[in-house]
Formats: sequence, C-alpha cells, structure tokens
Amino acid sequence: MSGRNPYLTAQNTLESPRQLEYRLFSSVTRALLDIRPLMQSKQPLDVAKIASAIGWNRDVWNHLMPEVLDEANTLPKDAKVSLINICIFVNKHTDKITLGQSTDLEPLIQINRNIMDGLR
Repeated sequence: MSGRNPYLTAQNTLESPRQLEYRLFSSVTRALLDIRPLMQSKQPLDVAKIASAIGWNRDVWNHLMPEVLDEANTLPKDAKVSLINICIFVNKHTDKITLGQSTDLEPLIQINRNIMDGLR
C-alpha cells in the first residue's frame, strides 16, 4: 500500500479551507487544554507533553504567517496586522512558558478560541 491515506484524502477533499483551519485550531487547542493539569509538574513525561503541545501551537501560528504576509492574501490590512501581532504574542508567551517564567496557558487557549469563533 502506498503512503497515501485514502480516508484523509477524502476528508480533505470534502472540507473547505476554513473548515480545515478550524479543525487544526480545534486540535491544537485541545492539546493545550489537555496539558493544563500538568503545568506545575516537573516529571519528564509531563514536561515532554507540555513542550510538544506548546511547540505545536507555536508551529501552527508560525506556519500561518507566510499566508498572512502573502500579497495575494485578500484579508484587510488591519486583520493582517492583528494576526501578525497575535503571532508575535504567541511566540513571546510560549518562550515564557518554555523558560519557566509562566505556567499560564489561558492566553494561548483564548486566542485560539477567538480564531475558531471567527472561522465558524
């Protein structure tokens, strides 16, 4: 069998780009919610789960930026500026968590939920 997943291909064909983005933000937000109880833990497995979830969230935002900055993107300039500022905030807040300066996931979760609301 080839490396293609026919179920994933079918799902992606049936979803609009907006639905795909919503599903992505929903999944990464669920990962952040799942690690909330672990934020005070120093156990290696918990720390790895935390790093994975917050890293994934950062990656989602960092992969979104080239699309926002693309000249072909028809979003209004104000929306583009807002998304860029959110990405900067996400990166700075993720750095604080990574460096042990914060354990507060709520800003990241709330930002993602706001994006999800806008995608509905």
